[in-house]
Amino acid sequence: MLSRRDPISESVVSPEVETTEDPSGHTVELNGAALYYEDRGRGAPLVLVHGGLASSAEWAPVARELADGFRVITPDSRGHGRSTNPSGELSYGGIAEDLAALVAALGLHRPVVGGWSDGGQVALELAARHPDTAGALIVGAAYPDFSAGGLRDAHRALLGADDTGIPDLDQLDAQLGEFAEEVKSSHPGGPEQWRALVRQTARMWLTYAGLAPDDLRAIRAPVLVLAGDRDELVPFDLTVSLYRTLPDAELAVCPRADHAGPTPERARVFASLIRDFASRYTQT
Repeated sequence: MLSRRDPISESVVSPEVETTEDPSGHTVELNGAALYYEDRGRGAPLVLVHGGLASSAEWAPVARELADGFRVITPDSRGHGRSTNPSGELSYGGIAEDLAALVAALGLHRPVVGGWSDGGQVALELAARHPDTAGALIVGAAYPDFSAGGLRDAHRALLGADDTGIPDLDQLDAQLGEFAEEVKSSHPGGPEQWRALVRQTARMWLTYAGLAPDDLRAIRAPVLVLAGDRDELVPFDLTVSLYRTLPDAELAVCPRADHAGPTPERARVFASLIRDFASRYTQT
């Protein structure tokens, strides 16, 4: 599910920071939280948001492939990775507000903004709430109505959540299997951070109201709807439905990719699909 984190350095954010192909790590205070992000490459800005229970490390293999032509910015969503979450609550809308604030703090002009899984939901929320922030969107492995296609039940099963929405950490470990320790290691706060993140994520997953079809039809930005052909969580017919509902959408499918998405083994394919799309819509 996650790739191993590269060595990083931390500093206070500066919009004029120069970037290289090696990532530099930065922290910025936004909306009451300290948000960490990695910045690599040069060129038009491309912001990529990770999936649930993950961190910016998820995008590292793809970001390395893209750093020769783009400035790739990969944040840790609040409460994930090296970002804090003093509020103790998570919501897709709240993470989207953080993302809009980060784009503004970095002085980015209508960057391409994308995400995988939860990151894809956040990209859609960003477009609905702040239509002028992103010049184009990449929405991977996401569908903004959890009542469709058994999505809510699938999230509940992954968490091992009971009827009150309380997750079972042992059940989650079993579901993550061989990836459990790797996933946890991307959150340096240790067991306390992991427990808090799972509880907060469970509430977000199990109570998300979603976006209505009219909300999606109001999104005018170009959107790359991105999927893996073996996604075990988001049924492909929902991906096609999202593609057909959005007014200006393209559809791309990565072969031999499941919901883990941009793994090192599939990074080059994901990068080529993203490069093709982003190169047509980025602004320097």
